[in-house]
Amino acid sequence: MNNSLPYVQPAPQPVIPEKRRYTLAQKLLALAVLLLGYFYIRAFLFSAAGLGRTLFVFLLLAVSAAYMAHARIRPNAAAVAAGVLTGLFSLVFVWIPSDWLTFFTAVFCQLSYTYFVYKSMDTRIERRPGRFFDLDLLKAVFAMPFASFGALFPALFTAPADRRAKGNRRAVRTVGLVLLGLVLSAFPTAVVVSLLSFDGGFRALLDGLFSFDLPQVSFFEQLVYIVMAVPVAMYIFGLWSSGSRGACAGMQAESCARSRRAAQILPRTVVVAACVPLLLVYLLFFVVQFSYFTSAFSGVLPADFSYAEYARQGFFELCAVLVLNGGVAYLLFLFAKRTGKNAALRICIGLFCAASLILTATAVSKMLLYVDAFGLTLPRVYTLWFMLTVALVFILLLARMVSRRVRFVPAALAVCIAMFGILAFSNAPSIVSRFNADRVCSGAGWTLDRAYFEQLGASAVPDAVRLENDPNADHVTRSNARRFLDDYALYHEDGGFFSFNLAEHRARQALADRAPQNADG
Repeated sequence: MNNSLPYVQPAPQPVIPEKRRYTLAQKLLALAVLLLGYFYIRAFLFSAAGLGRTLFVFLLLAVSAAYMAHARIRPNAAAVAAGVLTGLFSLVFVWIPSDWLTFFTAVFCQLSYTYFVYKSMDTRIERRPGRFFDLDLLKAVFAMPFASFGALFPALFTAPADRRAKGNRRAVRTVGLVLLGLVLSAFPTAVVVSLLSFDGGFRALLDGLFSFDLPQVSFFEQLVYIVMAVPVAMYIFGLWSSGSRGACAGMQAESCARSRRAAQILPRTVVVAACVPLLLVYLLFFVVQFSYFTSAFSGVLPADFSYAEYARQGFFELCAVLVLNGGVAYLLFLFAKRTGKNAALRICIGLFCAASLILTATAVSKMLLYVDAFGLTLPRVYTLWFMLTVALVFILLLARMVSRRVRFVPAALAVCIAMFGILAFSNAPSIVSRFNADRVCSGAGWTLDRAYFEQLGASAVPDAVRLENDPNADHVTRSNARRFLDDYALYHEDGGFFSFNLAEHRARQALADRAPQNADG
């Protein structure tokens, strides 16, 4: 009889993942992006658009290029193009004053820099913009940075992996722990300082210590900037860290293709049935309103309409319809089944493109009729730009439906970037101001109100100087220009070196030339 105990398979030991180590170059990059995060908060959130933003972008690109050279990262053509576009569009900040255009330029620079870093290290979905560009951009902007969002602190406060000497590792660890302690003490220190600032002498001492290059900024405000800079630095370094360790490896071209095929669930009958009612509504609308819309092409104002009523009536509704048509085309691309030559799908999308182009041409004609009667404003310029850009994109989409050789995504992306560059670098506020001033000085009979000058800001100053004494301008326009110039000279503050832009520089020069001529006024 065998009394031996049965053999028991030992429980598997848990696999403890090896703690990630960061090289000295990565630690220096982490420190650099932490400092750049502070610079970003100051330049983009708490300062007007100007030279500071451009310097930040070029400094960020220089740090990135230095790290890539050290790490022997060789960016592909798409990454290089994104980096060049980031630096190029950052020049807009010194070209025009702050407005909505500089805001969208900042958004563009942030997206293009993110794509530059991502595409330099990860081309698993596609090497350049193509049919998966939407998924590629989502991976670059969200998946990669947040996959290593907390990597900044281990990189800062651990010994570098390439330091083999024990003494060096101990020294670096000590410095990291000291820095961690200083970070943890920042908030309570700020609270104590703010409470003790009731004393005039102590407050004067703090102002003297912290105002050497940051005038009129308190210690507590500096702390707020530092706290806000931390998530910015975590995002940027998370993007670099994810790229270097190959994070989100599951998002590849094959997986994206499988996801796209799985989403294509709508049969051809459903697609046609969903599109026909919309297309019939467009057809009926065009037939009923044919004479009303075509009057814009002939430059004739319909009866019982003023120019403003004719241009504005239904204009924003037409823009909403264009956006809706683009969304419908995108949804059809995502969810419609592919069978054979996909003739039904291509015809439906092509008809939506044709309807959109007709609506766009009508809206542009109406707006040009309005501009000819009352001049340009910034909203009118932006509206015309939007309509032309949408028209070009729909033309490319229509061409793609006709011929499979047309690469819609890279072509549409190139068109949108080129159109945005034309809008940004053309200095639309100065063009509007010069166009209207020339028409007024040539006897157009327009009246430019005070809100018009204030909307253009610094860009209107040189032309306002010209208009205030021009005999061809009516009395109201001259008075509005003079009051605008007086208020601008009185209340506008020079933002300093980092807020410098050429529009405000030209405005100051125009005011300096104006002063002797209006000393008695």
